[in-house]
Amino acid sequence: MKRAARGFTLIELMITVALLAFLVLIGGPFTAAWSNGAKVRDAEGVLNQGIGRAKAAALRNRYGIVDSKPAAILCLSSDNLLSLHEADDKDTPATCATHSPWQAQLPASVSVTLTAGTTTLSCLSFDSHAAFASVSVPGGCSSSTALTLASGGENADLVFN
Repeated sequence: MKRAARGFTLIELMITVALLAFLVLIGGPFTAAWSNGAKVRDAEGVLNQGIGRAKAAALRNRYGIVDSKPAAILCLSSDNLLSLHEADDKDTPATCATHSPWQAQLPASVSVTLTAGTTTLSCLSFDSHAAFASVSVPGGCSSSTALTLASGGENADLVFN
């Protein structure tokens, strides 16, 4: 009795592998766009959380900072570490070197720039009324209320008050 051959031929296997390779080749850019979009949305959430915390810390104003001096400041370092800083005492307004009660890491591939130009965000300062402090802070804090987040080809605009 003769048994029938089982399995796939070499040509069938080669066609299957070629089709899978073609699908992976086509799906790669869609996956990259999805990944970049997710990173931008993650960064947007972290920035919103940081701004909310900075405004709350400025309103709390533990040391009674007055006028338009920064009671709280939100700093973004070159390695995308976002940190909140508060004033150290009544005579020392908040800077990026003062006490930091909160930090969060933004995705490394996301850039944060001012919407009005190509300047990279370094910090946002808030006075005791949780409004943007207009005083000049070392490092050049922004008084802009519009930021652009970008990763790969994905962008998002973040506008806050």
